[in-house]
This record gives sequence, C-alpha cells and structure tokens, in this order.
Amino acid sequence: MKHMVVEDADNLESCLCQVGKVFDIPSMLSGPQARPQIIHYYFINRLTLLFYNWDGFFHYGISRNGKYEADDHKAHVRILEGYVRQTNAKKVMELGSGLGPNIAFLATRNPRVAFDGVDLSNKPLHRHAKLPNARFCFGDYHDLRQFEDNSYDIVFVIEALCYSTDKSRVLREVRKKLRDGGLFIVIDGYQRDRAKPLSSSEEAMWGLIAKSLACETIERVDVVEDYMQKEFSVVVAQDLTERVWPSLFRFEPLARFYFSHPAFARAVNTFVPHDVVKNTVHILLLPISVQRQIGCYFIHVLQKDG
Repeated sequence: MKHMVVEDADNLESCLCQVGKVFDIPSMLSGPQARPQIIHYYFINRLTLLFYNWDGFFHYGISRNGKYEADDHKAHVRILEGYVRQTNAKKVMELGSGLGPNIAFLATRNPRVAFDGVDLSNKPLHRHAKLPNARFCFGDYHDLRQFEDNSYDIVFVIEALCYSTDKSRVLREVRKKLRDGGLFIVIDGYQRDRAKPLSSSEEAMWGLIAKSLACETIERVDVVEDYMQKEFSVVVAQDLTERVWPSLFRFEPLARFYFSHPAFARAVNTFVPHDVVKNTVHILLLPISVQRQIGCYFIHVLQKDG
C-alpha cells in the first residue's frame, strides 16, 4: 500500500492553526513529560484504552493487506511468539506491560513459559493477572534490579521504549537480565533518519506528536540504533511503517471533525481530562508525519553476545 509524500496537499499549516485554536501549543511543547506525567497519562486514559481495544492492546495494529482489521493488534505478539518458540524460551519479560494483553496472549498459548511484566502502573486487567504463568510487577525499566541477572531468554517492549530519555541505561539493564544469546525485541515509533532538515512547522508538528503521547521527545531511529549497537548485535531492523498505515488512519476522521469545530472542541475540553483530549493531536498529525517521511515504525531484534 503506497502513499505518496504530499507536502503541498496535506494542509499541515492549516492543521497546526486548527490545533492552536483548541490547545495552547507553546504550553504543550514546553510542558515536561517525566515519570509523574507518564503515570498520570496512562492512569487517566485507562478507560480510553479499553474503548480503543477491549483486550487492552494500545499499540498500533500491523496490517497484512492494507486494510485495518481488529486482529491487527495481535500481529506484534504473534511475531514475538515466533521467537519464543524458535528459541525454546523458558523465561520472558515485557517492559511497559500496561494492562497486560501481550503477556496474557503469550502466556495462554505457551503455558510452560514463565512471563514477567514490569510497568509503572502495575494494574493489569484482572483477567490477565489471574494467569498462573504470568507475573506483573511494579517498576521502572531503567532499574531492573528486582529481576535475576542472566536469567531471561527474551525481553521485549512494544511502543514504550520511546518514553525513556536514557535509552542507553535501559539497554544496559536489559543486557544484564538476558542470558548469553538472549534476545531483546523492540517495536516502536521513531523520527526517520533523513538528510532534509525539518521545517519550523514540521518541528512543531513532531514536538506536538511527542507531547500528546506523553513523550518528552521521540528520537531518530539512527540515534536509537547507535545505542542498541553499543550493547547488542542487531539481528533484525525492519521498517514496518507502511503496515501501520491503516491503524494510523483509523480515528483520523474523528480528529479532523474535532479540530474543524473549535468551539465544540473547547467545550469538550472543559469536562474531558486534558490527558484524554490531547490524544486528538497525535491522531491528527501522525499520518501527516508519515506521509512526509518523518515518522516511522520499526521492529528491532537485538542479541546479547556471549
């Protein structure tokens, strides 16, 4: 499914103007997005996440045929399950396990594998937390000392490494926990590495996308790959951007309606929490960023050398 870069037709300037009629853009761009803000964002969005996907999957779907299907949200865990079975893994950890759907899917289908999840909220859905081979722990992935060193076959993270402003530290922590030959699998969004610098409007767009997702910043993929290569061998680096297009566009018409009626949007903002309504910003702008070859989505499979 090919999408052309249409910088003159995507109405970025108009979109930013519409966002500015509803939100205080300078305040959004300057606001901190550290641990307290991230915890609050996910706490306040808990019901929103379940509206997005009842099983608790909050990540974008990976589509096979260019059309969004509900099952697309399970593509990530099906990829992970392939590595679990291929490596005959016995012990697996997820960073940023959230409501627990990824571990629940894998634990149900792989009952002889022990799964640990670590998250700042430590509030998985009750039906996920009851699984006998799944354990959900409170913690920060920058400090994994509560988990045994050299004991995991696979560690994975889906759309959560982006919240770290010290990814080198996370990578070092994960390396300690993995056995020799163990895998760290990262599926996440990034800014694409490209020669053409961002315009001022594109910089504003990219900053708004990050802050509306409760990220301090979303780094370039080549910068993050440099961090990865210092601790691991990169086995796979696959660009999945085209395959998340259908999921990216799923709610875009609603966001366009919201911002095209600023009086209505401001009225909504008076009774809906800011951390909920600000999601409309990245829903509106992410598709433009991908069209302009700025945003991208990758899977990296990293291996700990012996």
